[in-house]
Amino acid sequence: MVCSRRSAIAALLMSASGCNLFRSVGTEDSVLTSLFPRGKDPNRGDEASGPVLSLVRLEANIASRPIGDPKIRRLVWEELDESGLMTPEQRRTLNESGFRIGVAGSSTPWALQSLVRDASAARRTGDESQSPSAVDTVPGALGPSFTLMPNGQSYLEIQSQLDESRLPLARIPQLSVLRDRQGLRCVFELSAKEIAEDWVLLNILPIVFSGTSTLRLTIQDNTAKLPVRQNTIPLYEHQVTVRLLAGEVAVIGRYAAVGSDSWNLGNLFFAPDEGSSATERILMIGMSGIEKLRGQSDPTFRLGAYNK
Repeated sequence: MVCSRRSAIAALLMSASGCNLFRSVGTEDSVLTSLFPRGKDPNRGDEASGPVLSLVRLEANIASRPIGDPKIRRLVWEELDESGLMTPEQRRTLNESGFRIGVAGSSTPWALQSLVRDASAARRTGDESQSPSAVDTVPGALGPSFTLMPNGQSYLEIQSQLDESRLPLARIPQLSVLRDRQGLRCVFELSAKEIAEDWVLLNILPIVFSGTSTLRLTIQDNTAKLPVRQNTIPLYEHQVTVRLLAGEVAVIGRYAAVGSDSWNLGNLFFAPDEGSSATERILMIGMSGIEKLRGQSDPTFRLGAYNK
């Protein structure tokens, strides 16, 4: 008798709620929704296919010429826009520290094209110091290409392992805090402040690395790590933000005032050596386009992880 009463109650519950139970599987309110691939809902728009991430495709190259070469000293800068990037006060501060920056339009000036050819030829002959670290080089491009993600950084090294004993570092006030001046490196940190359909706000921050590369404890993602690091001095007062359209090139070099023999940060980054064989470098960063990366879940992977 007891068994038959239990069977009757179970049958009644199934008839009353069974349809609702199975209807909930795969719907918005179901806990099991994440276990099944969700089809594209025409009422939800593109969100049903996952978020879209915009990535910036950049190209970079470093050209090196003898100090005083007219290409780097004068001809390249005649065709660049230096006035529209910042206020006159900001540009004056930048120039006083020896930095100079301009932007070339999508129609690249001939002098800049010549520097690109020189840098590319030097790289092909095995002089790797002429090119920044990057993933690949496309024939006919400005230089090695790399991708910059939102909230991410890329680093372009323009000078490495400088001999501090041969440099008048005491004449640079920003480096007065340096205790260990060995292994000096000059690096530009690139980050994207904003990305649109065909342009990017590119932030360029000069950084000086120094000291012996040692293991330094850091905490990241709640995990203790010991990466190899140097001391760093970010020069925030000299960071610049430029707006680059597809095909445009930002050019960063040394500002040498006429009749001035002062030694400053611009010399350290672009022309640290002296003498008849001394060279001067110039950095070129081009924006080649914007890529769209759409996120998409893998239901098979999630089912496998769930079953484990």
